[in-house]
Amino acid sequence: MENDVASLIYSFAQLEAFTAVAEHGSLMKAASKLGKDRTTLRDLIDFLEDGLGYALFLREGRSLRLTPEGEQLQRQAHLLMRQVKAFEAFARSVPDSATQDIALVYDPFTPRAFLQALIATLAAKKIRLSLTSASRDEAEAMLANGQADLGICQARNRSVGNEMEWRALGAIEMDFYAATTLFAEVASPVALLDLSLVPQVIMHAASDEPVARRLQISGHTLFTNELEMLRGLLEKGCGWGFLPTHLQAARWQNVKRLHTEVGSQGIGQTMVTIWKPGSDKRGLINETLSLLPSLWKDSAL
Repeated sequence: MENDVASLIYSFAQLEAFTAVAEHGSLMKAASKLGKDRTTLRDLIDFLEDGLGYALFLREGRSLRLTPEGEQLQRQAHLLMRQVKAFEAFARSVPDSATQDIALVYDPFTPRAFLQALIATLAAKKIRLSLTSASRDEAEAMLANGQADLGICQARNRSVGNEMEWRALGAIEMDFYAATTLFAEVASPVALLDLSLVPQVIMHAASDEPVARRLQISGHTLFTNELEMLRGLLEKGCGWGFLPTHLQAARWQNVKRLHTEVGSQGIGQTMVTIWKPGSDKRGLINETLSLLPSLWKDSAL
């Protein structure tokens, strides 16, 4: 049969009194430091010693000196007090630093200036934003299983059913870009036949078939959804791109806008915001949705 061991009952006030007296060597100095009555500190230490069953201090006139047991306990009490103080500081800061989280999944064509503006706006509201670039199918899957709260995607011109809600966000203008040497021997304007014979860089995953198919002209494609990799492929003449003008690809090294027979007037892609109805974060989602139109407009797209 196991022996019953009585639990030691002590309070934060007793540990505080003990560590203060141990540090200052007197009740008077410790009481002054803590802003408490000397008698109160003495009672607290007496109660702690009674609970422990051994003395913590040797009394020498008005001074107090730690006993060997007291010296051993002081080290542990000091560590515990530091943890308590850290907890107290954290607990007091919670109302001022409380944050909310929202996860956004976005199409690779989403303007970076718009995303940066959204990050800054939500940060000012103490809302932490997680961001993931993904295909439309991946975005819908993340929304469905709760990995994301909002999605910004290219419109598919089809119903999203009862599983998702959507709202139009805006449009992005598109144009053709390639390395300066890629079509150097082709007459301008470049014909669609010429484009179809040269590899095309598509800034979407190969699995994102509906979007990729809509953007694809060439029979040979290279896929990437990372902006710097796209830039590298175009700069090295690996292929041409049908890309958003906000990427400013014409500013890249040895890359120019292609003058094609289809022109670029009126060519664009509609972007929509999608989300799963009934989310526990619907208040936060609605607040974020209300911010998006003005941020989109102000991002100089």
